[in-house]
Amino acid sequence: MEIGEPEASAPGIFRQTHPRKFAISILVAVHLLLAILPLGIAFIPFDSQMLPLMWALSSLPFSQLMLLSMWLGMTPGKLFPKAILASLAVSYLVIWPAAGSVLMSSEASVASFFPEYLRIVLSVLPMLAILSVVMVSASFLVGSICYRKDRDRLLMNPRIQFSLFAILALCTIICVLLGLVRLSRENSASENSPIVVVQMLLVVVVFALNLLATIWATLGTGRVMYRLAIVYVLAVLLGFSMAVGAGQSPFSEPWWLFAGSSLIVLVPTTVVALTLLYVRKLGFRLVSRDKRADPGIKPSMWG
Repeated sequence: MEIGEPEASAPGIFRQTHPRKFAISILVAVHLLLAILPLGIAFIPFDSQMLPLMWALSSLPFSQLMLLSMWLGMTPGKLFPKAILASLAVSYLVIWPAAGSVLMSSEASVASFFPEYLRIVLSVLPMLAILSVVMVSASFLVGSICYRKDRDRLLMNPRIQFSLFAILALCTIICVLLGLVRLSRENSASENSPIVVVQMLLVVVVFALNLLATIWATLGTGRVMYRLAIVYVLAVLLGFSMAVGAGQSPFSEPWWLFAGSSLIVLVPTTVVALTLLYVRKLGFRLVSRDKRADPGIKPSMWG
């Protein structure tokens, strides 16, 4: 009997097997190579016209950070071993931005690498922790990511619907986002610790919203391309909100520079979307908590 065919003795229950670990290994290898690309910033001439490209390259690690938080918070498995592996992954990811930052400085040396490396690690780990907590909270509302190789069930009503709770949550998130944007913009020239925290929270909120939307679009049941279009519209708006929070304006600077700031969100969104589409092809889906007991659903092999 082939995978996905119902057993004769148990109609409706599908015989499941996890995808080969080789398929996941390919995905990990691709991201290990993508992590090296931010090093290319050091070899780009510093010019205002090259800023969008530099932003695009420097934003690539955020895609891995988003995927790590999704893995920690929305896939079944013991948290402690996954946290150890995630910390090791962060220690590798940070090498390349730190090396690029040191190479761009006037005093490039091995001795100057370690302080920069430690500084980035200490800023990335709290961001990963906050994103993971958000993903854990989201898993209680929208479900976990599990392996389900059977065909997607057709929705009786394919229209997007919202509950009262979802509308209230959306309004709250928008208010928090706009508040963080305003605080960041009013203090964009300041380097005080509270402002740095506000800016970090703005980045976390932006990427958490974008990650949840991408998971909903790629691993949920529905029209993937239609939902991805919504994700990219959201990514552009969130990219502009980060630009406004950083003190940029389409009226005081070249319009293409302000528009290019959206790449900070668009590039990680594209990497995450392509990754999750590959994961979807392997058979993983977003499964609500009330359906976790379905015998046709297996926990994630990542756990």
